Amino acid sequence: MEDSVALAERLALDGVETVVATPHVSPDYPTAAAAITAGVADVRAALSRSGVQLTVLPGAEISFSTLSELDRGRLEELVLGDGDTLLLESPYNAAAPFLEAAIFDVQLMGLRVLLAHPERSPPFQHSPDRVASLVERGALCCLNAGSMRGRFGKRVHQTAVELFARGLVHAVASDAHDLRTRPPGVRDAFAALDRDLPGIEAQAAWYTRDAPAALLSGDPLPTAPAPPGVRRSRRLLKRLRG
Repeated sequence: MEDSVALAERLALDGVETVVATPHVSPDYPTAAAAITAGVADVRAALSRSGVQLTVLPGAEISFSTLSELDRGRLEELVLGDGDTLLLESPYNAAAPFLEAAIFDVQLMGLRVLLAHPERSPPFQHSPDRVASLVERGALCCLNAGSMRGRFGKRVHQTAVELFARGLVHAVASDAHDLRTRPPGVRDAFAALDRDLPGIEAQAAWYTRDAPAALLSGDPLPTAPAPPGVRRSRRLLKRLRG
């Protein structure tokens, strides 16, 4: 709890007003919705005692391998905030042939799908067109701030740039775990990415406030800003142009 309060204090100092707690729901971390609700309540109480002005909402990051085991009722208990959006962990296995069908099944339930860190997912790194096809069918994408800063390597960073440039990003999250190994840094992430996509820093509010607010309330997303053009990387420019 001490670490949670310290992380919340840092986020509040960075100008963050609302955080969604998104523990993994997966074979390795079979977190129950009741445990998430109780944990969020405990954190809220600790923040109140500490005087930290930060709203904490419940949510989850659900693995595709667990998705088929959850019926609609249990999925609705894992949505982000008060909305209708499920955060699904982008797969790390290279093929993921089940991906589109699993997303479609969730959409048939009337729930929105938000893909977590697609830039770190091998299937999407190898084929950004696959992301584009999913977005055309209603899926949404949330990138990690660390990817924008280059924390996960060149390939992840390059994929993040490409997804932004193609208008395939709908939210940016800190994906903060603590203040040491995975600290927050959303503001710095947009400043870093502006070197590759001039103008993206000025659009940060849409990705970190406007669109996320709609996801958390269940409202339609506001009109997205036009994607900025790529400044650097001839290889990336060639890839974007096909």
